[in-house]
Amino acid sequence: MKKNILTITSVVALCLCGLSATSFAIGEMLEGTCITKEDAAKKYPPPKGGYPVAALGPEGSGIVPSPYSGRMVDCRNCPAHSLVVDPTAKKVFQKP
Repeated sequence: MKKNILTITSVVALCLCGLSATSFAIGEMLEGTCITKEDAAKKYPPPKGGYPVAALGPEGSGIVPSPYSGRMVDCRNCPAHSLVVDPTAKKVFQKP
C-alpha cells in the first residue's frame, strides 16, 4: 500500500513539474522586428542554406514560433515572407 501511494505521489509530482516547465517555455509573447535584406546581411549574416522559415502560427494570425527559441513572436506588423529578428536569440528568420 505504501508503495502505491509513493508511486502515485511521484507521478503527480512529475506531471506538475512538466506542466510548469511548459508554461515557462511558452512565456510571454515577444515583439518581432522587421528588417530589410540589406540590413540583415550586414548585421546578421545568413546561415548556410539561408534564413530559416518560421512555422505557421494559429490561423494565420501573424504570431509565429521562432525557429531558434521556440517562443511566440508577434510579426503582425511585418508583411508575409519578410525577415524578422528574434529578440531572444538575436537571429533572423523568415515569416511564412
